[in-house]
Amino acid sequence: MSEHDDVRAFVAIELPDSVKRVLGGVIDGLRQRSLTPAKWVSASGIHLTLKFLGEIPTPRVEEVKRALTTACIETPPMHLEIDALGGFPNTAQPRVVWAGLSGDIEVLSGLATRVDIALAELGYARESRPFVPHLTIARVRPEASRQAKSELGAAVLAAALPEGLRFDAGAVSLMRSQLRPQGALYTRLSQTPLNL
Repeated sequence: MSEHDDVRAFVAIELPDSVKRVLGGVIDGLRQRSLTPAKWVSASGIHLTLKFLGEIPTPRVEEVKRALTTACIETPPMHLEIDALGGFPNTAQPRVVWAGLSGDIEVLSGLATRVDIALAELGYARESRPFVPHLTIARVRPEASRQAKSELGAAVLAAALPEGLRFDAGAVSLMRSQLRPQGALYTRLSQTPLNL
């Protein structure tokens, strides 16, 4: 990463490998039950996005890290659980398939707001939509018909999540996203512990 490159970056909470493996099985099951044209997320790349930054100049990475330290300083670690599957804008005609979260959601939402505010002070636009904690597992391709979307929605509603998909979130990561034909490659640039 040269000083003159831009970095496509986002802020996220990373998931334990054990949780990603189980979600990978859920994704495989949905993919087999639906022929809907969709881009399925690789299990290794599943994460909880707090804020997408887009292209940032490499010299600004350090100030983003400092802003994340400020945002994380008073946030305690969280207990979260993956407990639902659904779709945006709805499950009847999904454009995005997601896994929903429960647990310390108020703490998580507060953290997302603090991250947003800290980065707004560096000139990054504030989020216009409310924070909805979720893990994206598929994006439906634009050519998908209404019927295909409906079939995918039915598969999502029929799918069962294993119980006990719990994890502790104790840090926030600044991630780099490199777009490739075979899917995005995510690399951690830094990790900031919560409640320093």
